[in-house]
Amino acid sequence: MSEFRNAIHKLATAQKSSRGVSLYSRWINRPFGRVLAAAAHRAGLTPNVVTAASAACTGSALLLLILVPPAWWLGVVVGVLLVVGFALDSADGQLARLTGRSSLVGEWLDHVVDAAKLVCLHGAVLVAGHRFWAVAEPWLLVPLAFQVVAVVTFSALVLVELIPKARGSVGEARRGGPSMVRAVLLLPADYGILAVSFVLWGLPTVFLGWYALLALANLLILLALLVRWYRQLSRTAVPAAAGT
Repeated sequence: MSEFRNAIHKLATAQKSSRGVSLYSRWINRPFGRVLAAAAHRAGLTPNVVTAASAACTGSALLLLILVPPAWWLGVVVGVLLVVGFALDSADGQLARLTGRSSLVGEWLDHVVDAAKLVCLHGAVLVAGHRFWAVAEPWLLVPLAFQVVAVVTFSALVLVELIPKARGSVGEARRGGPSMVRAVLLLPADYGILAVSFVLWGLPTVFLGWYALLALANLLILLALLVRWYRQLSRTAVPAAAGT
């Protein structure tokens, strides 16, 4: 037990910055992932195995959505699987830092699983909605639109961090600590909030209304972030040798 507690303590002092992180990820997902990472460390698991476990949890939840007619218990099971899968997604990186086993392959695999998760989740909502719900066909455009927003957000976030590093650029230093207002405003865009929302799956009308509101909120957040990232890159100094 002391090894487990020591791992928890080490992980708590080696967390990523909380800047730009919503309250759910900061207060729920990261601490949950910390516990799972410590448990994985005690069990002798590697970060890539934890990544695979995250993918398995998420994949199982999405298969249930597609194959099983909506019911209250299904929503609970799917919600739990998605939440655990998200926490394991945090745990793999924490385990890598704890054990010093970070690798390019692990980071690449983590991003591949994240991308697949975003595409497949909204795809599963689309398929399940078509199969089980008596909704007007135009509503099926909502998960398609949500899928586009999610993919563009993920891609833009990765690129705004990757491109300056790849070109040896230097941006403005970030000042101050994490903003509580920003952490609250980003809640609708947190995957954890979407995962928890599936407990409403057994109430189609309620779920569809909430899901559509989340889609709209994510679109507005994406537009705001695109403007912010555009300005951020515009202020980033590019070395002369890297100019085009």
